[in-house]
Amino acid sequence: MYPRYFKQLIIFALFAVMAAGCKKWLDVSPKTQIRQRELFENEQGFLDALTGVYLKLGSSNLYGQQMTYGLLDVMAQCYNITFAGSDNASNTFRQAGVYNYADDRVKTRIAAIWSETYACIANLDNVLVQIDEKKKQFTLDNFDRVKGQALALRAYLHFDLLRLFGTAPIVDGAKPSIPYVTTFGVGVYPLLPVNDVIANCLKDLAEAEQLLGGNKEVNILYSEDPTSNYMNYWAVKGLEARIHLYAGDKPKALAAAQEVIGNQKLFPFVEPSRASATINRDRLYASEHLFTLQVYKLKDYAEAYTKSSSGLPLLSTTTSKTRALFETTSGGSSDIRFNYSFVQIGSGYATSKYWQEATNTYLKNIVPMVRLSEMYYIAAECAATTEEGVGYLNTVRHNRGLTLLNANITADKLKAEILKEYKKECYGEGQLFYYFKRINNPLIDGSSKDATRVYVLPLPEDEVEFGKRFE
Repeated sequence: MYPRYFKQLIIFALFAVMAAGCKKWLDVSPKTQIRQRELFENEQGFLDALTGVYLKLGSSNLYGQQMTYGLLDVMAQCYNITFAGSDNASNTFRQAGVYNYADDRVKTRIAAIWSETYACIANLDNVLVQIDEKKKQFTLDNFDRVKGQALALRAYLHFDLLRLFGTAPIVDGAKPSIPYVTTFGVGVYPLLPVNDVIANCLKDLAEAEQLLGGNKEVNILYSEDPTSNYMNYWAVKGLEARIHLYAGDKPKALAAAQEVIGNQKLFPFVEPSRASATINRDRLYASEHLFTLQVYKLKDYAEAYTKSSSGLPLLSTTTSKTRALFETTSGGSSDIRFNYSFVQIGSGYATSKYWQEATNTYLKNIVPMVRLSEMYYIAAECAATTEEGVGYLNTVRHNRGLTLLNANITADKLKAEILKEYKKECYGEGQLFYYFKRINNPLIDGSSKDATRVYVLPLPEDEVEFGKRFE
């Protein structure tokens, strides 16, 4: 449902003013409010609406901060929160790091994730419930592009809500989880079983795949055009692989991942010279992103937590923990991620992934949403043999500057190496918590708390009260 949040369901086109340099169909005028009837009078209105959703996804409560390097990675034990004091962010993160979901500040952040995500979903639904009858207004392939992206984004957002607020399928796929909302308007929508939410995600993605499959090319990367890597056919396949693996369907996960890998030339591995460049360093390996989000306030959001002029920044970790993560005493010191995406600050380390030292606008504002490397990790986990799995993992290791693993390692060793790769590759991106939850690991590395009791975030109090979600 959209409980108590319907007043937020205004198209977020006011954010378009921050995208003044956008080209082609993202050239929109700043608007504070647009009435629904006026918004969808023509093709541009639909394009504006979709653009507004993309921009809103970059808010601090969503993928601009909390759902990537903020709350999600705090819960994955990626950091040693460096001070307590009276700072609200510090205290919130400290409480989230010990999974104190009853803390008022943690509850506020969790509620914001819920409400803002469903507000974005509502705007996507508003597009989808009207677009078919206006199909004749569209030119070129814009109808397919807009509808396909809206469907894919709806699946993406519902799936992340499921990974936060629903039980992992490996535990109980029949347990009620979240609403899957496909209509636009105020109402109370039922909490669907986990498996039903997954089925709805895959249904939306199947339709999106058909719509976006007519043009499988991707724009030249490192462009300053913010449309460069929005949701496309390959991102849909990558998301399908992610969802199938979460659901435990390894054959389908492998097939989707292999389709991306088979077209890897469209998303070439970062060149070491770009990863290490002094000017316009590619800290996030932009060429490898299947789906990239533009966050126009990234400098304000990220550097406040990961950069400091004196002392350790709030979201940092210890030297020993960082060196152990990258196994620097046993060959890991050559890893480009360790050498160029982390910075030693005093007695600790902080990620520099989101530091804005580039002159290239594209590199300054991006947050990865689906990566090529994840497809190799999925393939490694789902491969028919351990040897094949090692081959997929070695492809990533080679391109990160590491020596290759022995093809004859055990299945358990391969599993351990895959986890290591997720920790190194996805640091600061919010995916590690989901990895531990997917396999229902009894502990999240770095915490002694029974993780099986903290993987499901509590529904916001307003949702429980007004949606009558009482057990």
